[in-house]
Amino acid sequence: MTATIAIVVLVLWLLIAEPLLGRRSHRRMLHALDRQEPHARQRFFLQWIWQGWLLVAITAAIEFGVVGWSGAQLGLRWPKGGAAMPLGMIVGVAAAMLAGVSLGAVAARRAGAKQNRTTTSVAGGQAVLRMLPRTKDERWAFAALAVTAGIGEEFVWRGFGLAALEHFWPTLHPLVYVAMLAIPFGWAHLYQGGSGVVVTGVLGAVMAGLYLASGSLLLPMLLHVLIDLRALLIPMPPETSTEAVLTMSTAADAALLSRDR
Repeated sequence: MTATIAIVVLVLWLLIAEPLLGRRSHRRMLHALDRQEPHARQRFFLQWIWQGWLLVAITAAIEFGVVGWSGAQLGLRWPKGGAAMPLGMIVGVAAAMLAGVSLGAVAARRAGAKQNRTTTSVAGGQAVLRMLPRTKDERWAFAALAVTAGIGEEFVWRGFGLAALEHFWPTLHPLVYVAMLAIPFGWAHLYQGGSGVVVTGVLGAVMAGLYLASGSLLLPMLLHVLIDLRALLIPMPPETSTEAVLTMSTAADAALLSRDR
């Protein structure tokens, strides 16, 4: 009974508190940027890092200390293939996805001179663009956040998530598990707006499928970290905000109008 209550409480936290608190924290960061507060992004990254690891610690305490699950039940083991998907195929799929991520990063880097064209295609739009690092210190903090998210989110959303689903519904079809893991994961990224929710939901489905196929969180963790680190290669100016750009544009338009008059 205690184990079930602990699982339900953590599930409710992930479904309700995480999306809303994440959006609130992100908005506070945007307001700090609008006020031109120093180190606003870096503080935001560091805050999400310690909060991410705290969530991992709480989840691990519930999984191991309260429920009594084993590491293998939570995907903490080497990948292994099944009858439906051999290990070689799993590794091949992961390698192909990593190659695609790498090629996308290289393309983004080479398109640095075409800043507007590159950044407008980022999922999540300005909500994501404004949180991307500009300075060296911000890049290091963002890299640490990428590692935290890649490891922590897979451990919590896929490891705990699948174990919790199997605890209550042990005989669902794998595709149902994938959907039930992907939708809440997309919802957790509410701060990115509608497009960000959809894209992260799709990525969550890919990670869930890879986890179910391999029985291990190691490949999803690696892929997740590399996908997040790819953002470091998106060329950004030293400091840019949507409001600053709009203000400059509006001022320039006003100057032209006054000259015409």
